[in-house]
Amino acid sequence: MWFKDLQPYRITDLAKIDLATLDAELKKRSFVPAGSLDRLTAGWIAPAAHAPDIFAFANSGAVLIALKTEEKLLPSSVVKESAEERIADIESKEFRRVSKKEAKEIRERIVEELLPRAFSRSRVLRALIDLKAGWIWVDSATPAKAELLVQFLRETLGSLPTKLAQTQLDPVTAMSTWLDQSAPSNFTIDADCMLKAPGEGGAQVTCRRHDLNSDEVKLHLKSGKMVMQLALSWDDRIAFVLTEKLQIKRLQFLDLLQDQLKDSDAEDAAALFDASLTLLVREGRGLLAAVIEALGGEIGLEVAQ
Repeated sequence: MWFKDLQPYRITDLAKIDLATLDAELKKRSFVPAGSLDRLTAGWIAPAAHAPDIFAFANSGAVLIALKTEEKLLPSSVVKESAEERIADIESKEFRRVSKKEAKEIRERIVEELLPRAFSRSRVLRALIDLKAGWIWVDSATPAKAELLVQFLRETLGSLPTKLAQTQLDPVTAMSTWLDQSAPSNFTIDADCMLKAPGEGGAQVTCRRHDLNSDEVKLHLKSGKMVMQLALSWDDRIAFVLTEKLQIKRLQFLDLLQDQLKDSDAEDAAALFDASLTLLVREGRGLLAAVIEALGGEIGLEVAQ
């Protein structure tokens, strides 16, 4: 149930999300399997297996949603090879050069011919709409995938003003200072980081399970390298990696929260799902607020209610 990654988007106008009609709006754009000529299709599904009729699963002032995508796997190398063979055949039989326009049309026809036989890959992207704090958290480490969900939600609702959060302190500068001096209150620096020299093509160093207080790491900082990713723990509750783009990756809920979940005495899968979601909303909300505060707060925070 718990998210593995967290890409936050600030909702700048909460009035655009009507909780009373959200479920119905998502169902209007529910997932439909890809047709024979579709390269990619997407649609909403119920995020909880035990509640197949609920597309907007509410909990603790937040709503869990899920976007399913189905993509036909048609490697460009296969299309290119088939097109080259067909073009060569035309040129040898008709004693003429195939124009660029005709070559493009040939490639498009080949795609249409191969798509019905292509394998499909399905994925589910989950997100939490935090109506209390004004965030969308997408469970993805890939910005393009996160943007796909937010854009589809925007199309589903007709309008949804969002933006990537900007903080008073640049994450790279802040993380470099933390590693050189000390972590902010309630945070602990763990054993992973990535450092990079300024400029395009700058030297990059990745440390895994490494003593980040060592002279070796300090030397990299003194040479001018900056921290692009840093493994941290928050309040002995959650371990994660913070990136230069304010992404929170590799979320790991630590023993304290695992024990709280066990103590909930959930009697079945539905109760366990609800208990896990309650913890996710509460702790994710607290973590994100703490990270934003450690970075000096948000720039231009004006959320319309």
